[in-house]
Amino acid sequence: MNDQIAEILKGSFDLHVHASPDAAQDRRLDALETARQAYEAEMAGFVLKSHEYPTAPLAYALGRMYPGLNVAGAIALNKSVGGINPDAVEVSAKLGARVVWMPSFDADAWLTRAGIGPGITIVDEHGQLYPAVRDVLDLIREHDMVLASGHVSPIEAIALFKAAKEIGITRMIATHPTNVATIEQQHEMASLGAYLEHTFLASMPARATESVDDLVASLTTLGMDRCVVTTDFGQWMNPPAAEGMRMAIAALLGAGVVADQVSAVVKRNPLQLIG
Repeated sequence: MNDQIAEILKGSFDLHVHASPDAAQDRRLDALETARQAYEAEMAGFVLKSHEYPTAPLAYALGRMYPGLNVAGAIALNKSVGGINPDAVEVSAKLGARVVWMPSFDADAWLTRAGIGPGITIVDEHGQLYPAVRDVLDLIREHDMVLASGHVSPIEAIALFKAAKEIGITRMIATHPTNVATIEQQHEMASLGAYLEHTFLASMPARATESVDDLVASLTTLGMDRCVVTTDFGQWMNPPAAEGMRMAIAALLGAGVVADQVSAVVKRNPLQLIG
């Protein structure tokens, strides 16, 4: 079993990884050590996400230090970068960023659920995307980037994916919609071309919002061909992200998911998305 896990881990790609420096919370490892562990595990790479700052320059430096490891930069459209800020997206794109997240910790839906709203919304009172959001979508299409829904509401995410599909964006991720969006909403997101993200963080003791059996049931219901499994690791209490991916692979295999399907959600689908 260990050999099988190692074989799937080799060449896998984690679409959601955190590392220090971080202005808001403690992280287990800094970006350099995170990249080193992914390199030693022979992963294909990972997306370096920060809720506070664009990571493309840091990702570029890490890629130079670990040849063959694809560390993808990203930007999350929170208040620290001006919210829905097309100028920030354009600069990040020119610096090589691959992923654009809609607002995460500053999203109105996220803050409202926490009882500390309001926050940033991406639609008006009529459910129409704001012009700045459409400008961001145009940039994502122009630079062939990946659009991720962040922590906006399911209704906002569906409106976002509809508009993205209409203008020809093909790389889209519904950011960990489990326990937020209904199964019907998730199916609609997938029908619009979005891959549905499942984070292994949700199955860890610190969160424990989705058991491994629940994860497998969700993947099966939604379809392995439209899902990706990420770690979302980087928290001080969790293992390093590369080890988290190994654990996710082992957990899925242990729950009876066949190796080819595990490879699909941690390797083939993510690599197709990131390009």
